[in-house]
Amino acid sequence: MKFSILINTHNQDKHLNKAIKSCLDQSFRNYEVIICDTSDKKQYIKNNKFFSKENIHYFHLPSKYKQAEQNQMAKIQIGFKKSKGDFICLMDGDDYFSKNKLYFLDKLINKKKIFFNQDNPMLVEKNFTISKKIKKKRYKLNFLFKQFINDWPQIYGTSSILVRRKVLKTFFKKAKPFNWKYLAIDAQLSIFCKINYDISCDLEQLTKKNIHNNNLGNQYLNLFSKKFWIRRYMQHNYYSFIKKKQTLTFDSILTAISYYFLKICKI
Repeated sequence: MKFSILINTHNQDKHLNKAIKSCLDQSFRNYEVIICDTSDKKQYIKNNKFFSKENIHYFHLPSKYKQAEQNQMAKIQIGFKKSKGDFICLMDGDDYFSKNKLYFLDKLINKKKIFFNQDNPMLVEKNFTISKKIKKKRYKLNFLFKQFINDWPQIYGTSSILVRRKVLKTFFKKAKPFNWKYLAIDAQLSIFCKINYDISCDLEQLTKKNIHNNNLGNQYLNLFSKKFWIRRYMQHNYYSFIKKKQTLTFDSILTAISYYFLKICKI
């Protein structure tokens, strides 16, 4: 099996059929789809017409954690254990793939050795209208930015990720991903792979990322919120854990000060 598409979903009935259909419409045929779902509406899922397809495997699971990021991680881990593909494509249940995504990924894999790749997705607004693609943050490549701010890779979202099977297995074994409850898998896996492997950001417009109020990272976007600094502090600690040494930058120091100030003041 060349590819396994792992769909994690929770109460995304409005989008899930479109996500599954985008997988079934792939022009490249050597793949399987594994859906791990913690939705409340089990009856709706059970009767879904797509699940009779031979290359689709569906699992309804209880939510194990209170934190959404940890539940997402758990579903992906379970799906991974049940998968057979040499390469893993991650997918959120409210996103979609272009019909030639696996075809172009296969060409990329045959062209060079890929450990971890993110394609640059198109953003889909309300009424399924495509608005724009994510701008590449070229300042992240600047030497001074890496030295004084951080050396984190740009993150394009879970559904843009392709990862080699052996790499994902190593990640679950060594990164202790459930210890970092505010960090979603796209942030954890991209940092892990940047430190331990060669990562690439090749190809564009193969993924359609749905933008709405329930996106997992929305609660952390406000610079003046407590959640923003808690997650940022955790991400600095995670980076140091994967790097196996403490990394001090202006950003990490400012983040630590902000975190402990909020903690002491109980804001």
